[in-house]
Amino acid sequence: MRNVHKTEAKALLRQRMNAVSWLPAVGRLPKAGRSDDTMADRHARDRMMKAIRSYMSEEITAFQFDEALSEATAGTNDRTVQAVGRALWFHYDDCKDHRIVASKEEWDYFNRLLLLLASDGQFETVRTWREWHPLQGVAALLLAGFLLIAVRVGIGEHLWAYALPFGPPSMVLAWLNSRRRRKAAGPFENVLAPFPSLGSLRAARLRVAGFVRRRYPKAIARRRIREPVVEMLMWLPWSITWCMFSPVVLFFQMLPGRDSETRIRMPETRAGADAEPPSTQP
Repeated sequence: MRNVHKTEAKALLRQRMNAVSWLPAVGRLPKAGRSDDTMADRHARDRMMKAIRSYMSEEITAFQFDEALSEATAGTNDRTVQAVGRALWFHYDDCKDHRIVASKEEWDYFNRLLLLLASDGQFETVRTWREWHPLQGVAALLLAGFLLIAVRVGIGEHLWAYALPFGPPSMVLAWLNSRRRRKAAGPFENVLAPFPSLGSLRAARLRVAGFVRRRYPKAIARRRIREPVVEMLMWLPWSITWCMFSPVVLFFQMLPGRDSETRIRMPETRAGADAEPPSTQP
């Protein structure tokens, strides 16, 4: 039996994150960590590739896809497999069962994820750094304003009412942060993701010479999981919760952001080694 409370919370989180664009619909994979000591788990990758292909072919639905991804990531130390599983979490709904719903951009993203898994490439974090920008100062000023009110009126349940007006400014900050990150990423990120550069994409393509991209079926172009009115109603409780806890949100928004530079390392092929090529079946 599915965990209803867990899946409802995930659906609301996904809807709100899409609304304020904390994460692009198609973008970089979640941080995978250093992979110097991690070997590609061919078995786990094949299982994940099978799950993705079955979902794209409409052989399985969203619920079955969710279970297949969990099985593929369970018990593996392959960080790239784990990162791909986390990235796919935002591209299906685990509250309402459905066939694949994807834009052309998402479909191409799935194809590139399949290429990454087939290539045995591993994510490596080259460097990380903290990032400061003026919006963090705005968040700090808003939080200071709330704390000043709290000092004047005292601590108690009445503070919930005083926190509500700080919710909309916090949402605006989230939207501005999202727009700033999209501009910094450049116009080609959605075309290359999850690959950090055209060179890494080309290296994977050369390694998996027999890889076949799946064509986007026009029949799913207008497909939706829910009606727009239903989606809007699902946002309401999350928006109210955001406003009630806006001081907590502002606290995290004023902290320095963390960014990282990643690359994809391809395994070296030893001369004369009799090894089977990665799986490339469509």
